[in-house]
Amino acid sequence: MMVGAMLPLGAVSTAWACASLATLSMDSKVVTAGDEVTVTGRGFSDAHAGSTSGDSLVTLRTKARNGPVVQDNVDVTEGRISQKVRMPSNMKSGYYVMLATQTKADGTARAGTPARYAFRVKGTAAAQSVAPSPWSNAPSGPTSSASVADSGFGGQTLLVGGILSLTLIAAGSVLVGRKNNQSMTLGV
Repeated sequence: MMVGAMLPLGAVSTAWACASLATLSMDSKVVTAGDEVTVTGRGFSDAHAGSTSGDSLVTLRTKARNGPVVQDNVDVTEGRISQKVRMPSNMKSGYYVMLATQTKADGTARAGTPARYAFRVKGTAAAQSVAPSPWSNAPSGPTSSASVADSGFGGQTLLVGGILSLTLIAAGSVLVGRKNNQSMTLGV
C-alpha cells in the first residue's frame, strides 16, 4: 500500500523537476535610462512560425508580467531570442526586473515563462548612490555578462531537485513504516 501511495508522488516530483524554464540575460546588470542593451534568452517556443495555432512571439517588459512593454514581437529561433532594445528614457534609478513573456494561442501563459532578469538603472552622476539590492549580497556595479543559463547551472538544479524529491519520499516512507510498527506494538 505504501508503495502504491508513493508512485504518484514520485511521478509528480519527477515531472515538476523536469519542467523546462525559459531564461533571460542582458549584456549589462547596470544600465542608464535610454541605454541600448542586448537581451538574450533561451527556452522559448518557436512553434509560432507560420502557424495561427502556435505560441506568440516574445514580449519584453519591465516590472511585471503586464508591465510597460520594452519590445514587442521578438522573434524566436531554435528556442532562443537575441534582441537589441533601448531602455525607456523615463526610468528612475533603482532595481528592476526584465521579463520575457510568451503566450499560447488561447492567451494563457506558456509553461516556463515568464523568464526574468534583475538589473539596476543608475541615475545621473549626482544620484548614482543607490542602496544595494535587497535580494543579493553581491556588490553593485557592472559584472560579467555570463548568465546562469550559460554556466550549466540549470542541469545541476534539476539534478539536485530530483535528489531532494527522492530523499523526501524515502524519509516519508521511513516515518510511515515506524508509525505502522508502533501501532502493531501497542496492539492498536
